Amino acid sequence: MDTLLQDVRYAFRRLRKSPGFAAVAILTLALGIGANSAIFSVVNAVLLRSLPYADAERLVLVTHLTSTGDRAPMSPANFRDARREVRSLEELSFWSYSGSGRTLTGVGDPVQLDAASVGAGFFDVLRARPLLGRTFRPDENEPGHNRVAVLGHGVWRQRFGADPKVVGRTITLDGEPYQVVGVMPEGFGYPGDREVWVPQEYEEFFMSEASRGSWFMVGIGRLKPGVPHERAAREVAALGARLSRQYPETNATVGLTSISLYENMVGDVRTSLLVLLGAVGLVLLIACANVANLLLARAAAREAEVAVRVALGAGRRRLIRQLLAESLVLALLGGLAGLLLAVWGTSALVALDPQGIPRLDEVRVDGTVVAFTLGAALLAGVLFGMVPAVQVTRSGLFGSLREGGRGALSGRGSARVRSALVVVEMALAVMLLAGAGLLIRSFVRLQEVDPGFRTEGALSFTLSLPSAAYGEDAARAAFYERLLERLEGLPGVRSAAAVSQLPMGGSAQFLTFAVDGRAPVQPGNDPAAQVLRATPGYFRSLAIPVERGRAFSEQDRAGTPRVVVLNRAAVRRFFPGEEPLGQRILMALGADTVTVPWEVVGVVGDVRHFGVEAEAQPAMYFPQAQAPAGSMGVVVRTAVAPLSVAGAVRREVRALDPNLPLGDLQPLEQLTADSVSQPRFYMLMLCIFAGVALALAAIGIFGVISYSVAQRTREIGVRVALGADPASVLRIVVGGALGLAALGVGIGLLGALAGTRVLSGLLFGVAATDPATYAGVAVVLLAVAGLASWLPARAATRVDPAIALRAE
Repeated sequence: MDTLLQDVRYAFRRLRKSPGFAAVAILTLALGIGANSAIFSVVNAVLLRSLPYADAERLVLVTHLTSTGDRAPMSPANFRDARREVRSLEELSFWSYSGSGRTLTGVGDPVQLDAASVGAGFFDVLRARPLLGRTFRPDENEPGHNRVAVLGHGVWRQRFGADPKVVGRTITLDGEPYQVVGVMPEGFGYPGDREVWVPQEYEEFFMSEASRGSWFMVGIGRLKPGVPHERAAREVAALGARLSRQYPETNATVGLTSISLYENMVGDVRTSLLVLLGAVGLVLLIACANVANLLLARAAAREAEVAVRVALGAGRRRLIRQLLAESLVLALLGGLAGLLLAVWGTSALVALDPQGIPRLDEVRVDGTVVAFTLGAALLAGVLFGMVPAVQVTRSGLFGSLREGGRGALSGRGSARVRSALVVVEMALAVMLLAGAGLLIRSFVRLQEVDPGFRTEGALSFTLSLPSAAYGEDAARAAFYERLLERLEGLPGVRSAAAVSQLPMGGSAQFLTFAVDGRAPVQPGNDPAAQVLRATPGYFRSLAIPVERGRAFSEQDRAGTPRVVVLNRAAVRRFFPGEEPLGQRILMALGADTVTVPWEVVGVVGDVRHFGVEAEAQPAMYFPQAQAPAGSMGVVVRTAVAPLSVAGAVRREVRALDPNLPLGDLQPLEQLTADSVSQPRFYMLMLCIFAGVALALAAIGIFGVISYSVAQRTREIGVRVALGADPASVLRIVVGGALGLAALGVGIGLLGALAGTRVLSGLLFGVAATDPATYAGVAVVLLAVAGLASWLPARAATRVDPAIALRAE
C-alpha cells in the first residue's frame, strides 16, 4: 500500500506538471464515461430496476390473442372463464379501458383525471398497500356499491393539500358522488400513470354471455409460488383454444395469451435502449484508444526517465504498476467529470420526454449509476493503461532501455501500435456513423410521409361530457353543436369541428358490421373497421379530401336517413371492384340495440391514425348528430397563431359548462410531433454519439500525424534540403494518414454491415444495408481524416532544413 500511495502521489505530480495533457485526457474520458453513465441511467430505470411491486416477477397479464398475433383486451365473459379455470394463477383481477377519463369538480378548477376502472382484487394482485385508508372490497363491483374511489398521491397532494382527512370525504367525478376510501403512495400509478381508481360496475351486460364479444378488459394475475410462467402460458393458451371451439360466434379468430408484466412494459424498447448502450460503449472505446495514444506519446517523451528507472533496477512489474497507477488516476478524474456530465445528460434525456418509453420519470443518477460510473472508469483506466505499459515492458524494448538504448520507446514498434489504435478508432467511428446515418435517413422518410390531414394553423383539445349531465344523445349532440357555433364565431377562427378520436391518438374503437345484401359470413369472420363520429366540417377543417360522393351536412341529423362515410382503405378492403356509394352498412351504434342500415354517401382520403409509420386502417365516419359521443376531440382551424386563441377557446367552453375541463390543449402539429418523438430520440442520441466519435477519431488522427511529423523532423529537413517541394511533403504525410483512415474505414464498414442489422426494427423506408448511407459515411470519415492530417502536414512543409539538420 505504501508503494501504491507513492505511485498515486507521483501520478498527481506528473499531471500537475502537464496540465494540457491532463485536461485533454480527462475531457476525452469524461465524454466517453459521462455518455455511458447517462444512457445507463435510462437502461437501469427502464430495464434493470425491478418493478415496484412485491414479487413482481410473478405478475402476468392475460389478454386476447388475435389471428394476426397481436395482444388485445379481453371480454368480461372470457375473463370470468380464465379466473375460474386457470389453476396456475393465485389471483386474477383486471383493469378496464372503459372510463379512462373522469372529470373532478368541486375542488378548484375542473380537471380531467386519468382514471382506471378495476376489479375489486386489483390492488391485492399487485400487493399494493394504500398510504391512507383502504382499497376496494369484493362487493364494491356490484351495482349500487361502486361509488367509491382511491386517489393517486399526486392528486391528493395537489388538489386536497395532502389532507389526511380526505378519506371518507365525498368528491364529484363526472357529476356523480364518490366516497374516497384510500390514497395510494407516491410512485404508484398502474396501469400507466393513473390518478384515480374506481370499481368497474358489474352491470347486467357485464355479467352476461352477451359480453363475450366486447373487448375492453386486461387481466392481471399473480402466479402461484414456484409455478413458472411457461406453465401458466400453456394453460391460458389451452383455455383460449377451447373457448374458440365452444363459442365460434365470438371466439373463432381469437385465443388467450399471457405475458409477464415486466416484459409487457419494456419489451418494445429493450432492443432500442441496448443499441444505444452499445453505441455509447463504442464511444468509450474510442476515447480509451485516444488516451492510450496520448500515453504512448508521453511515454516516448519520458524515455530518459524510464531508462534511468530501469538502470536503477526497476523491474517490469514495478514499471507496469506505476504506469497503471497513473492511468487509473486519470481514469478516476475522468470518471468524476463524467459523472457530472451524466447528471446534466440524464436531465436532458428526461426533458426530451420521448413517447412510449416506460418509467422515464424514474430515471436518475442513483447509487447504481455511480457504481457503474466507477466501474467504467476503472475498466477504461485498465484498457488504455495496458497499451503503454505493455509497450514499455516488452522484452526487447526492456533490454534496450537497460543497455541505455535511445529511441527505444519511439521506434517503429510504438509507431505501429499508435497507428493500430487510430485504425481501431476509425473503424468504431464508421460503425457509429453508419447507424446514425441510417436513423437520419429513416427519420427523414418519416417526416416525408403524408399523414392524410393538414396540421399547421390549427388548435386541438379534448372534451369528455359526464354521463350524469349529458346522459341523453340529444343533450350531447346539442352541446357540441352550440360549442362549435361559438368557436367559429371567435376572431381569427376559420372553422371548428369535432371527432370522437383525434388522429395520432394511439387508441381507437373497432366494431364489426355486415353489408346489406351479402350472404352471412362464417362465425368470427365478420369484417371490422375503425369507427369514428364526426361533425359537419370535420373533413374540411383537417383538409381531408373528399374523393367521391359528399361529406356530412347539417341535414344529417337525428331522425333523418342514417349515413356513413368510408375512407379509401375501407373501400379497398370491403368493396374491391365495386361502387361503394349507395351500399348499406348494417351496424348497431350508440343507443341502438339492433343493427340498422347506414348508407354510404362518401369516400374520403386515408388518415394515419396510429402514427405516420403505420398504414391507415379501414375506417368509417358517422355523423355525430346521428350517433352522439360524449368524448370528442375538437379542432379549431385558425388564421392566426393557434395558441393565440387558446384563452378565448377556454372561455367559450366554460360559458357553456363551467365544470368541463379542456384536455391536451395544444397545436395540432404537436400530435404528429409526438408520434415520431421516439424515433427522433433514438436518432438524436446516436447522432450525438457519432459526432463525439468522429471528433475523437479526428483528434486521434491529428495527434498521431503531429507526433509522426515531430519524430520525422530530421528526415523531412533532409528531403527539403535535397529539393523536395512542399506538395510532395504534403503527399507523404497526408497519404500516410489517409492510408490508415482507409484501412479503418474498410474494417468499420464490414463491422457496420454486421452490426446495423440490429437497427432493422427502428428503421422506416430504409434498409439496414443502404449503400448510399455507407458510401456517405466513408466519404465523411476520409474527408475528416484528410483535414486532420493536413494541419500537421502543412506545418511539416515549413521545416527549416538547417534547424532540422542541427536537431540531433
